Amino acid sequence: MDVLCFELINSERHDHCGSGRSEDRLSDPDWLVRFLNRWGLAAVEAPDGGELESLVQLRHLLRRIVDAVAAGEPPAAADLDALNRVLQAAPTSRRLVCCGEEGYRLQLTPVCQDWPWVLAEIAASFAELLGTGNLRRIKICENPDCRWVFFDESKCCGKRWCDDGCANLMKVRRFRKRQRAEQTGA
Repeated sequence: MDVLCFELINSERHDHCGSGRSEDRLSDPDWLVRFLNRWGLAAVEAPDGGELESLVQLRHLLRRIVDAVAAGEPPAAADLDALNRVLQAAPTSRRLVCCGEEGYRLQLTPVCQDWPWVLAEIAASFAELLGTGNLRRIKICENPDCRWVFFDESKCCGKRWCDDGCANLMKVRRFRKRQRAEQTGA
C-alpha cells in the first residue's frame, strides 16, 4: 500500500544489511521533486532552509507517533497537538463538484498551495490512516537495520518485515546464528 506519509517517514533510509550507512532523501532536490510530483504536491517552489527543516520535523513527528502505535501505545498528547497544528496551518475551502452521473461530492480546496499546504497534506494522509482504526496494521520492519514503516495488508496481519529482501535477510541471519551455536556447542 503506497501511502504519502509513509514515503516521507521512509525518506530517511538505512542500509538493510547492517553496514550502518544511511541516506536522507530530503536532502536530494531531485528526489524531493519526484516525491512532490508523485503525490500531486508539485505546485510549490523548491523549499528554502526553513521549509525543508519543517519537512524534516514533520517526518520526526510522524515517526514518533508510528513508533508509539506500532508498540501498541497511544501517541503522546503533545505529538497529537503538534500534528493538529500542522493540519490547521493550511486553510481550505469547501466546494461542491459534479461527478457526472454519480452525482456530486464535497471537495476540500486549499486556499493557497504553499509549503504549509504540503505539510498539511502529508499530515492529513497520516491522520486519515490513523482514523481507519487499523492501527495494528501500521508496522515497523523487524530488521533492526531497516526499521522501514509499512502497512500490513496480509490476511492475518502477521507480516513482520517490510519486504521479501528483509525477510530473507533475517532468515539467513537466524540460520547462521543457529549454525554457529551448533558448531560451538552452545
